[in-house]
Amino acid sequence: MPNLICRGLSFTYGSSESTLFHELDLIIDTRWRAALVGANGRGKTTLLRLLAGELTPDRGEIERPVRTLRFSDAADPALSVWEAARAVAGPFRAWEQEIDRLLALGDEPALVRYGELENLYRTRGGYEIDVRLAVELSALDMPETLFQRPLGSLSGGEQTRCLLAGLFASTDAYPLIDEPTNHLDLAGRRLLADYLASKPGFLLVSHDRAFLDAAIDHVIALNPDTVDVQRSDYSTWRREHLGRLEDQAHANRLARKEIRRLEDAARSRRAGAEAREADKTAHGRRTLPSERGGDSGFIGARAARQMKRALAAERRADRAADVRRETLIDMEKQYPLRVPEPPTPPPRREPLIRASALSVGWTSGLFEPVSFELRAGERLALLGANGSGKTSLLDLLTGESGLVPAGDWHLHGRVRLSRAWQIPRWRRGLLRTRLADAGLDESFFRQVMAALGVRGEVLDGPLEQLSQGQLKKVELARSLCTPAHVYLWDEPLNYLDVDARERIEAALLAAEAAFIFVEHDAAFVDRLATGRVTLIPAREENGPE
Repeated sequence: MPNLICRGLSFTYGSSESTLFHELDLIIDTRWRAALVGANGRGKTTLLRLLAGELTPDRGEIERPVRTLRFSDAADPALSVWEAARAVAGPFRAWEQEIDRLLALGDEPALVRYGELENLYRTRGGYEIDVRLAVELSALDMPETLFQRPLGSLSGGEQTRCLLAGLFASTDAYPLIDEPTNHLDLAGRRLLADYLASKPGFLLVSHDRAFLDAAIDHVIALNPDTVDVQRSDYSTWRREHLGRLEDQAHANRLARKEIRRLEDAARSRRAGAEAREADKTAHGRRTLPSERGGDSGFIGARAARQMKRALAAERRADRAADVRRETLIDMEKQYPLRVPEPPTPPPRREPLIRASALSVGWTSGLFEPVSFELRAGERLALLGANGSGKTSLLDLLTGESGLVPAGDWHLHGRVRLSRAWQIPRWRRGLLRTRLADAGLDESFFRQVMAALGVRGEVLDGPLEQLSQGQLKKVELARSLCTPAHVYLWDEPLNYLDVDARERIEAALLAAEAAFIFVEHDAAFVDRLATGRVTLIPAREENGPE
């Protein structure tokens, strides 16, 4: 199978002062089921767009011996499920309409153009596309009863599976897949991981650790200064990567210690030589040779020799220190993430939130009634299939209008809430202006963002320039800057890199505040949840028993 090759690739967005890629060299075997990983803002989506030909590099070149096709969840919601999936695979419908028009014309120019277009249609698999598409939709558990429904009527997870089926129905293209799990529940993620594991090759961006382990066989890591390619599952790479970071941190500590020793030795020699030079000057100015019993010429020559040796030693030490500095690797500084203390001591004897036989909906309950209690320091995971009402339950707790509760629920009178939304609320404008309008502490906000791996000039530009992962971090930081007793987070890990996920896990484990969260990352739920509430969709009236 052919390789995608990047040679000396450099790229900078026009509105940015920093280069995203600088002389990047990378070879991707199209047989690999490869994960493209790295911190948010490192350029993963940009690299996919460069490989897909959507962006042009500033310098360097990309060799594409195969056609590349990038997954996008942007599709016309009015199209049927079938036509939306078919459109991802290629413009077959437009070609078919044009072929019919040319055949109807029947003149010589039309027939010449027909021959060219029919050859393209056949080469791209137009005569087999419907069979292939049906196979892929079936493999992704999309029943035929959905095929003629409008795409927009499906849940986010169903839409994702539909569009991915179209991507893999195109057999002549190398798939580039960007964050396909963000709208998928746990069952959907397991299904998609098994599906991808059966495919011959793709390049995948995801931060879901369990999903990656099940789906991939290679890791391509975009590090601050290097690109790391390894044949392994994600967990193996991650474990070895952290080991390499610890080894490098240890080597950096030894190198800095050696640099300080060399610099101290150089300064000591210089100080000794300067003292001799001062002694020579003092003898020359204040005493006569007969008075001090020595030879001023001898003392001066000795001081000059010592100064010369000291300067030579200092130059050698400087060169040695420079050599040691070259062994240092610029490792990103880690900042601790902490959840602020609640604004007042949380109630200890009573639940912060209590629900009994509770459901919620616009007219009738979306899910079967549930009961739960939440106390200080507890972390409750809301689980359930896409569309089961998890976000609606959070909406009820935060007082969103229009929702009709069934059953009983109680929020303690002294409890303050802070919400983080699945789709970030701040996506446009200047961050500093947003913070001022919301009355939030900019200094603390920047501390939280630094702990999540975003710092410096990135935060001074328009929000429109941030990646999806960086915007999600802004959303979480906005929530954390509002001290609360209970944080309600809706899919907080969407688009977040693994480093940020692990820091969030550590911060929540140490927090005094309570959390109710919706999340489909199995590793996050397993580590964080002190309790789970699974929402089961309510049966429709006259529906199946």
